[in-house]
Amino acid sequence: METFLENQAIALEAFLESFPIITVLPLLLMLILVVATRKVFESIIIATAFVYILSDGLGFIFGFTDGVYEVFAEGTYAWIVLMLTLFGGLIALLLRSGGIGAFRQFATRYIRSERSSLMFTWILGMVLFIDDYINNLGIGPTVRELTDEHGVPREQLGFAINCTGTPVASLVPLTAFSVFVFSLMVEHGVSPEDSNMLTEYMKIVPYMFYPIAIILISLLLAMGVLPRVGAFKRYYNDLKAGTYALTEDEKLSMEKNEGEADFSAAKGSILDFALPVLVVVVAMFATSDLVFSVILALATAFVLNIAQKKMRVGEYFKTFFAGVNDMIYILAVVLMTFVFVEGLLGIGFVDYVIDTVGPMLAGGSIPALTFIVVGVIAFLGVDYWAVILLFAPVALPLADMFGVSPYMTMAAIASGSIFGGTACFFAEQNLMCSQSVERPPVRVALGGLPYSLLGFVVTVILYLIVGFAY
Repeated sequence: METFLENQAIALEAFLESFPIITVLPLLLMLILVVATRKVFESIIIATAFVYILSDGLGFIFGFTDGVYEVFAEGTYAWIVLMLTLFGGLIALLLRSGGIGAFRQFATRYIRSERSSLMFTWILGMVLFIDDYINNLGIGPTVRELTDEHGVPREQLGFAINCTGTPVASLVPLTAFSVFVFSLMVEHGVSPEDSNMLTEYMKIVPYMFYPIAIILISLLLAMGVLPRVGAFKRYYNDLKAGTYALTEDEKLSMEKNEGEADFSAAKGSILDFALPVLVVVVAMFATSDLVFSVILALATAFVLNIAQKKMRVGEYFKTFFAGVNDMIYILAVVLMTFVFVEGLLGIGFVDYVIDTVGPMLAGGSIPALTFIVVGVIAFLGVDYWAVILLFAPVALPLADMFGVSPYMTMAAIASGSIFGGTACFFAEQNLMCSQSVERPPVRVALGGLPYSLLGFVVTVILYLIVGFAY
């Protein structure tokens, strides 16, 4: 049996090498299923089974298991598990303490319209630039009742949060994203090994066209300069007509897990919200260690709540684990996405895309084509860290060969990865934003897609203009 499975896997590998275009089929299947069913997890499960059938045939269950092991061994998913559980617990504690409620009441004094509620959300996203996890998971619970009161669809709120998460973090040379990109700049010779990160990273910021574009688009949408179109317009009209509601399947997917604490009766002060958040931001500036920063914020919340007798020790930990419990669905979807991508890498999908597009990368078109290819791959589900790692070794040498600015090319790679995070239905960033506004990720992503595509088109045009003018 073992020999049969091995021979079958070898035959399938040869088949895929002969017809590499087949490696695109699992992604097409996933997109069709997501759009048709609006069920993310189920669509990823089916597409993942398909990709491992292509690679391992009847032994696909063994390939799937190996994929799970690879995801956990690589380390990125373990980091995501750690961060989501810590942030889930911290947000639950901020809710239970009444801190978020007190902050919301304070903000209500200055928020008197739909436009001002969205502007407040945008400003809060710009202020919490230090990390996209803080932004994506923390803003929703803080503002969603305010925006509800002024008739803003939750889906639009989720998109607004997503547009000021990773895009803002990518423009600041003090975040995990910038550290990661700078390390690749050094590794591939864009920046000298002994160079200053602050000055070197700022050289790519002017070329980060997509993050800049989507942040401005989000601002214009919040101000009412850009109209609501597509799903956002429909949700807004439904709100006005009193028919805005989730389907039964969507309600089921958004149901709270058993054991979630009831936070509705909690009362607190702004300090209960502001101090833990301030601790995270200050500690991140001081140490650049997000894990340490969040743990320190959890300790701060513990002292505040126990000292004020808002909670007993047992209640504190019950609330923390209720928040962790809320992250299980996101963690399951992210895990399956990573396993799916692992399978895609195994059947040669990325190699096929690079081999197909690589010959077209020439001269001033390199930044624009690099952005397009990376953006499409990221939109189709490849994690933004992974797609940057995969494409930097291809695009940067080509840029050097044709005399194109390596800083512009690196910015195009980073910009493409960020497009995927704001537009993809099952991207980690979209999942977190959807969780924070309590709406299915497909509704948030479909509503925001026209605006993400607008940013995409604007970015391509800018890279073509600057690429050929350079």
